[in-house]
Amino acid sequence: MKNTSANNVRLGLFITSLGGLLFTLDLPLLRLAHGEKWTLVFARGICMFLSISIMWLILRLRNNTATPYLAGGAGLAVAATNTVANISYIGALVETNAANVVFIIALVPVLTAVFSHVFIKEKIHIYTWAATFVALCGVGLIVFDELGTGHVLGDILAFICACCTAAAFTIIRASGKNIATSLAVGSLVSAIIAATVFPINLASLTASAGWGLPGWAWVALNGLVTIPLASSLIANGPRFLPSADVSMFFLLETVLTPVWIWLLFGEIPSAPVLFGGTIVIVTLISHSIWRLLHPQQVAYA
Repeated sequence: MKNTSANNVRLGLFITSLGGLLFTLDLPLLRLAHGEKWTLVFARGICMFLSISIMWLILRLRNNTATPYLAGGAGLAVAATNTVANISYIGALVETNAANVVFIIALVPVLTAVFSHVFIKEKIHIYTWAATFVALCGVGLIVFDELGTGHVLGDILAFICACCTAAAFTIIRASGKNIATSLAVGSLVSAIIAATVFPINLASLTASAGWGLPGWAWVALNGLVTIPLASSLIANGPRFLPSADVSMFFLLETVLTPVWIWLLFGEIPSAPVLFGGTIVIVTLISHSIWRLLHPQQVAYA
């Protein structure tokens, strides 16, 4: 189950780093759409469901296999955790400020390491623990000045989202299966909930948005291409790397999203954002180099 060869480590680092980078485009693309929040959740969820499902069908027909849509119990479990994560994430954004949500979601690497160690007995190398701690310090610098009191419910929902994401990584690592379609199911359920529980206004997506394009164009780029590809890459990362290593690349979103927002919308990052981002990037690069040089070291030093 635990592939530690140099080739697997290289592949794992490549797909997870690429997936992490693509995830940093999520918020900028949605902001370019200028749509109402729950309308974006609905449209994005439908797009992701269609994109991942169509890709699964194409691969299934091309390889002439009877690959099931959901990978057994592991697939169902990840679909459930992804649904709860999507709903709790949106709920957290509604109930508390974004800085609180970002800081709590940044706990995913720590929670993943703990879950992997407790539930599947995966030993986490001391260097990974150290890199995670240093990276989280960088994230803390990014959001420290913006942290408000918020609301308890929002903070709880953000923590639930972080736990569900960490649980999904652990399940994938334990099963070793490709569960990308589980993310499609979670996206579909999230879209259904958005459409049935909250008011949505699809007409808002037809208006001219970023760079003169209609909002649906940006949502389509987000939900049909960028995020499905990012989700599939990240979802396959634990097949080649310890789940704690994979989860660290989620910190790229905290660091690079403010940079894209600065370039696209002119919102200049503060000095803490730049300094904290530098810490996270240097830590991730250093840890990746160490993993490449010592692919066999998964256990404690």
